[in-house]
Amino acid sequence: MKTDPSHLINVSLQLFRKKGYKRTSMADIASESGLLKGSIYHHFPNKERLLVEVVDHVCNLFEEGVFATSLRKDLAEKVRLDAMIDAVESYYIEQRLCTLVHLWPDAMQESAEAREVIERFFKRWEDILASLLEPRYGAETARRLSADGLAKIEGGVIWLQILNDPGPLKRCSDEIRGLL
Repeated sequence: MKTDPSHLINVSLQLFRKKGYKRTSMADIASESGLLKGSIYHHFPNKERLLVEVVDHVCNLFEEGVFATSLRKDLAEKVRLDAMIDAVESYYIEQRLCTLVHLWPDAMQESAEAREVIERFFKRWEDILASLLEPRYGAETARRLSADGLAKIEGGVIWLQILNDPGPLKRCSDEIRGLL
C-alpha cells in the first residue's frame, strides 16, 4: 500500500490524540496506516519529525478554520471576534481536547522545534485576539484580556475533556464575545 505524508500525519494525529505521543509507536502508526514501519521512514526520518508535522498541521487547521475570518479587515471587529470564538468553541466541543496542549508535555521533552511551533501558535492566537480588542481597550489591556480569555478557554476545554461538560467552555466563550 502506498500513501502520502498527509495520510500519515492524519493517522498520527488521531493516535497522538488517543494515546499520546510517547505511548504511540511507529509500529502503531504503521499498523493504523496500513504501511510497513519502514515505509513511514521514507516520508519522515524519525518520530520527532512526525510530531513537528502533526503540530504544524493542527496550527494550519486553526489558520484556515478559526483565524481566517478573524483576520478579514473588511469585517467589523465584533463580527470577526464572534466568528473566531464560534469556530473555537465548535472545534473544541467536537474534538473534546486541545491537541496542542495535549502534546505540550511531550514536545517540552522530545522536540524543541515542536515546542517552538506550539508557542508560536498560542502567541499568534493571543495577537489576533488582542488586535480585535485593541481599538476598544488599548494595547496593554487588550493583551491582558486576550491572554486571560485564552487561558479560560483552555481551562474550559480541560473541564470538557475530564467531565464531559461544555458549560464552562461556553460561558468562557460568551464572556469573550461580550468584550465587544
